[in-house]
Amino acid sequence: MSEATPSIRAFGEADGDLHDLAGRTIAFIGYGNQGRAQALNLRDSLRAESLDGDVRLLVGTLRDETWTQAEADGFPVRPVSDAAETADILFLLIPDEELGQVFANEIAPRLSANDALVFASGYNLAFEALKPPPEVDVLLLAPRMIGRQMRQLFEQGKGFYSYLSVEQDASGRAWPTVLALAKGIGTLSSSGGGAFELSARKEAVLDLFAEQGFGPIIGATVFVMLEVAKEAGLPLEALILDTYLSGEMAQTFQAMADLGFVEQARLHSRTSQYGGMMGTLAIDREPIRQHLKRALERITSGEFTREWTAEQAAGCENFERLRALGATHNPFTPVEERIRDALREAQARGKRGD
Repeated sequence: MSEATPSIRAFGEADGDLHDLAGRTIAFIGYGNQGRAQALNLRDSLRAESLDGDVRLLVGTLRDETWTQAEADGFPVRPVSDAAETADILFLLIPDEELGQVFANEIAPRLSANDALVFASGYNLAFEALKPPPEVDVLLLAPRMIGRQMRQLFEQGKGFYSYLSVEQDASGRAWPTVLALAKGIGTLSSSGGGAFELSARKEAVLDLFAEQGFGPIIGATVFVMLEVAKEAGLPLEALILDTYLSGEMAQTFQAMADLGFVEQARLHSRTSQYGGMMGTLAIDREPIRQHLKRALERITSGEFTREWTAEQAAGCENFERLRALGATHNPFTPVEERIRDALREAQARGKRGD
């Protein structure tokens, strides 16, 4: 019996060729979390292939700490408009909520035919916060990794996962370009990496769905656990350690990635497995289902994007209120501080010889 055809197209190290970037000038618009990691990784990859003389890299950013950092890292740095004028491949790596205006004012007027725009998030494309001109390539290269970790993995010779797509192929070479860039930033590495084809629309919806669907469930669950534990007289410090501060839960999620969602359970005791499975069966899933369906509906209908755009236009007053509310009604930080204080005191006793 033949194997089933995968439902998602995957790419590996052999699919990208850095020589497809020869003669190009690449600008990283933004030099923050993602920009710095991707720029450093690509430069190192080009040097390893002796292509650094054939591909020009530069950074376009504001005259702030990112400009200073890019210069310290050895990159030519330009204002965003100058970088857009000079480069024919532009990594757009500034925050989603700022990109639309920056693109309209500083980037779009300076594009030439067959330039390539590389998005690290599908948000602005999916919800039409900006519209690239028809004569340029529009590419998605969306790492599923924060910049700091991306750089660390690259330096260790390891890869990470990303989503790729060609949203517009004006030049006829969009796919070789995005695959070469993916290889250059390290995501296609055969050591733990790879990329998957996914449209900008689906990438944006899934990203928001995880943030607005899954994330709130995790946060609310830990919050309620603290309340229940406090009512029962259980030590909150131990609960915080158990749920996230010890790092055990992070390792459990890593085991899910390495072994599989179900298979990782075998790493735990039989008592843990039995209790976890019985608890899962006992949960009323309908409220969870309704929360997730509502979150997804808000995203796909554009309701969330319209709300967030209006919030920014109003000066983010509600956003700041929410952040202030989180700071004042925060049971986590005091418990975390007590844990760290207790550990510091315990370690200090050892040094004093108490």
